[in-house]
Amino acid sequence: MTTNTQSHCLTRQHYKRLRWYFKAPAGNASLADNIDLHLAASGLIERVERFGGVVCFRITTPGTVELAAENQREIERRKPHHSLASRLARWLQEQGRATWENIEFIVETPAGRQAIRPDVFSLATTCNPARITPHVYEVKVSRRDFLADVAQPKKRAGYAIIAERVFYAAPAGMISPDECPDGCGLVLEDGDTFVVARKAKRQPVQLGPAQFMNLILKPGVVPDLV
Repeated sequence: MTTNTQSHCLTRQHYKRLRWYFKAPAGNASLADNIDLHLAASGLIERVERFGGVVCFRITTPGTVELAAENQREIERRKPHHSLASRLARWLQEQGRATWENIEFIVETPAGRQAIRPDVFSLATTCNPARITPHVYEVKVSRRDFLADVAQPKKRAGYAIIAERVFYAAPAGMISPDECPDGCGLVLEDGDTFVVARKAKRQPVQLGPAQFMNLILKPGVVPDLV
């Protein structure tokens, strides 16, 4: 079984490979690389001989335990992100907007189909399709994550298909308004509320039947308007 020191030496590539072995029957050892070597030396995968003398790798019980432990660590790492997204969603609900967290859409782009998953998606609560004003909020809790996202124009292009306005949301003081990509707005958490530090440029969009069905099948939170 891996020790804490060994776990700290494993990279995302190691865990990605472990997940592959967990899902797949086995991997051909003749195609092994240094990641497989490291996993085998740590006891997380093992060499087995299959019918016909073919040697393969498969995940071990310690490998499964370590993979489960990493999944739990990932949940803990993402807690600040999910917590901020939930607080933002509640604030938007107080503004009279319906919200969805971490909902996936499939959109058609010039480059083909693209899966997008905004941290928070919101609509105005109205029956008039022309006034639903769909917004996307990309939540960031670290500058590293923000800067990595800024470098992905393809992702924002996908958001632009389903949102009239795209915002970044972050703790106050982490992002300067002028750092946001052109057209994007910025919402900052300041104490127990949120403030719009930079308005987003509006571009009219019209959600299609597929997007509306997605919202129906994966219900969000609609504020009490009474």
